[in-house]
Amino acid sequence: MTKQLKLTALVVALIASTGAMAHEKNGYTISQESREVVRNNYGECWKNSFFDKETHGLVECGDKEEAQPAPEPVIREEEKVIRLQANFLFGFDKSTLRPEAKQTLNQVAQEVASSDVQSIRIEGHTDFMGSEQYNQKLSEKRAQTVADYLVAQGVDQGKVAAVVGLGETQQQMQAQCENEVKGIKNKAKRRSALIACIEPDRRVDVRLNKRVVERYQE
Repeated sequence: MTKQLKLTALVVALIASTGAMAHEKNGYTISQESREVVRNNYGECWKNSFFDKETHGLVECGDKEEAQPAPEPVIREEEKVIRLQANFLFGFDKSTLRPEAKQTLNQVAQEVASSDVQSIRIEGHTDFMGSEQYNQKLSEKRAQTVADYLVAQGVDQGKVAAVVGLGETQQQMQAQCENEVKGIKNKAKRRSALIACIEPDRRVDVRLNKRVVERYQE
């Protein structure tokens, strides 16, 4: 009985809506006058023979779930430090690049050019040998040499946020190396061994500020 009443109500709705209907792509009967889906007195959408719920369906008719907005991305920043050692970068007491340094710096330039890298900071360092003032100037020259090379390889100048020299302020090898070479009697050999030992303190650090995009878990 209920089905018959619904059918009767739908027929009345169809007649009242102008009587002129058109089959639309979504498989519903649409009023040619209002271009809206025809409904019966129960508010149900009238589906025609073209309706296929797998490919058709309207949210307002209850035949399709409303699309949910994509989750907002979570963006965080992280720092990556590329440590360039002096054993291939510079000679002792030098700020000019060795030929073998360029291949590594080319790789650094490619990484810096990535869209994930927002900015870079280039820091020059020296060992403890020499005066603080001299080492400060030397560290600045080393940092600038690396910065100039990276820019020459296509790194956006705007990404270079800072080029600084830290002199000998972060050297760590002095005590260990002086202890290791103190048994060497020959002064020249002892000095040579000391220079080799404190080599890790002579470096340039390239600090990459990278943007990492994450997403909320669904």
